[in-house]
Amino acid sequence: MNDEFITAVIPALNEASTIREVVADVLTHVDEVIVVDDGSSDETATCAREAGAIIHRHRHNKGYDRSIEDGFKLAAKRGATVVFTFDADGQHHPGDIPRMIEPILGRDADVVVGQRPTKARIGEKVFAAYTRPRLRVADPLCGFKIYRIKVYEDIGHFDTHSMIGTQLILEAKKSGYNLQQRPINLYQREDDSRFGQQVEANLKILSAMMRLIWFDLMTISYSK
Repeated sequence: MNDEFITAVIPALNEASTIREVVADVLTHVDEVIVVDDGSSDETATCAREAGAIIHRHRHNKGYDRSIEDGFKLAAKRGATVVFTFDADGQHHPGDIPRMIEPILGRDADVVVGQRPTKARIGEKVFAAYTRPRLRVADPLCGFKIYRIKVYEDIGHFDTHSMIGTQLILEAKKSGYNLQQRPINLYQREDDSRFGQQVEANLKILSAMMRLIWFDLMTISYSK
């Protein structure tokens, strides 16, 4: 795709049942897939490696944001110019990848955020109620986001406050980078989310939202 090197970063925790197919499908659209095995107790790493992924493995669970952080560091080290996050559970459609990447390749956007057709939890809807007017992002917790690697390198991190993948888009917006959002499709997930059941997941989401609001209020906006 143009002279770009496109890398998918997929955090995975006990996703052996889906990761092989996800990696194989994503690899048809990108140059490289990095799977960050976040302390899985099953064969997630083995299945991903056999499907063609580069593996970064945590001996113990370190969480979603640390997994993406480590994946981005490795992607940058391996020469990625465009990097995106993608879920390991089989919910995202690999067929959406070219359409999501298009604004990045066309230099029309620095960050593209996916917008799911529905939000499963009340916490996600409350979170979006803050980011929609503030960032013009309707689905901040969507796990399918695409970045020009320069955004990550210039800001210097993906997340430092456990904001479930929202800190980098906030800082990118404040730094004057161009954000776009595009609708994506979803398959139905058959097993439980890594964020837990409804009450537990909503508490995690609302806690992350409070950290995002605090961080937003404590930092200034500036142009590139």
